[in-house]
Amino acid sequence: MCLRWGICGAGKISHDFLVGLKTRPETEHRVVAVAARSLESAEKFATTHSIPKSYGSYEEVADDPEVDIVYVGTIHVTHLSIVLRMLEMKKPVLCEKPLTMNAQDTATLIEAAKKNNVFLMEVRNVV
Repeated sequence: MCLRWGICGAGKISHDFLVGLKTRPETEHRVVAVAARSLESAEKFATTHSIPKSYGSYEEVADDPEVDIVYVGTIHVTHLSIVLRMLEMKKPVLCEKPLTMNAQDTATLIEAAKKNNVFLMEVRNVV
């Protein structure tokens, strides 16, 4: 089964994630959509990385039925709202660190992941 990824965030950290993801066979992982704070940024990122869909809001990734799993590489203060929405839409999430800004918000996301029976993981780069 090929996992169809949605990417939230069109900055350098998302670029770095995609470089790594592209080392995997496309039969296993394929990026199908990217969203950014502006449609223009998403379109530029999509062109650079040959991603078929670009969105000007993260909500559109949450609503896209072709997205199976979501990578969140946005600024830290937006993680809670974006990740929570993805979990509510029953989409597994891989989120850049820090997952949230405090323990209470992290507990909220863990509870949402449990409630919706979906995977949630904070990315930790190890060199």
